Amino acid sequence: MKTIIKWPGGKSKELNYVRQLIPKDFDRYIEPFFGGGAVYFDIEPKKAIINDRCKELILFYKYVKDDLDRESFKVELYRYVDCWEKISNYMEAVFEELLELYLDYRQGLANSSQMKERVLAVFTENTVAIDNHFNINFTILPGNLLRQMSKNTIAKLSRIMILEEKQGCLSTEDLMKNIETAIRSGFYMHFRDLLNTYSVEGRIIPEVKKVANYYFIREFCYGSMFRFSSKGEFNIPYGGIGYNRKNFRKKVDLIFSEKTSKILSNTIIETMDFEDFFQKYILTDDDFVFLDPPYDSDFSKYEQNSFTLEDQIRLSKCLVNLNAKFILIIKKTDFIMDLYRDKPGVNITSFEKTYLYNVRGRNNRKTEHLLICNY
Repeated sequence: MKTIIKWPGGKSKELNYVRQLIPKDFDRYIEPFFGGGAVYFDIEPKKAIINDRCKELILFYKYVKDDLDRESFKVELYRYVDCWEKISNYMEAVFEELLELYLDYRQGLANSSQMKERVLAVFTENTVAIDNHFNINFTILPGNLLRQMSKNTIAKLSRIMILEEKQGCLSTEDLMKNIETAIRSGFYMHFRDLLNTYSVEGRIIPEVKKVANYYFIREFCYGSMFRFSSKGEFNIPYGGIGYNRKNFRKKVDLIFSEKTSKILSNTIIETMDFEDFFQKYILTDDDFVFLDPPYDSDFSKYEQNSFTLEDQIRLSKCLVNLNAKFILIIKKTDFIMDLYRDKPGVNITSFEKTYLYNVRGRNNRKTEHLLICNY
């Protein structure tokens, strides 16, 4: 089974390496750094204990499992699906006007300031269309949605003009795709603003809304990455034109499928430090532990719960004394090799991984990874 949430550093593409090492017989599956849970969903264990420090992620899994109010979460998440699909209908209400004003801008019949004013007018005059397609109670701040759609459309049209000056005019079809991307980006940015907001006009956003919104942002942010500003605000942009036709409904259908419910039904879900986790649960040689901790690199700082070198040392001490069988997958560095090299009973193999995304040059395209196990 595939994972139900996008997560940076997911191990879906490494499953062929991991499968070869997984013990054939074990009683419980244990995963202290769960994330997207690619290995868990692939092997579909009958009993499991999973853990992650990210509270929003764990709340998501608890709502899906029905440890929390699953039905309310389901209703809220499908509201995102419905509104995402309605953007195509909203495009029909504004596209012709936006295309006309851009062609005037391209032909020099309107300058940059006039283009911006006309874009704002198009969205302002179509507030009824926004209200009809996107319920006010759902958007919470409809004025911000309007502002973000306008802002992203203005920025997109300005970039298109620069692109066309270098490479020639885009077709009407390509202009439509780009304008749709701007509108969808504005929709995404509005809900990203909500992600960074605890309350709106003195009204606290309900937890079920926050978790559904968190899932939506994880699904549509570029590369499923984490990055936060100096103010602690999540600031990854919309994934881009390739995300416009994503089958969001199919993904949410999987979340609430009978198969997902069955897998999670016998799973204990925790959120704590990994050392506390190991102290809470007594593991035996009938257990299998899979570990995919944040790597020994700057990338581990892209999540607000940073994972330091001291944490890597703590983890290595836990694993050396672990009774259960374990597999640790991690990027190869001198520091990591020094932690595990020559430890009794520890076996180390390696493979190359190619990263699909590169954030500010901090990820090498090809990196050697280690598979460390104690059997």
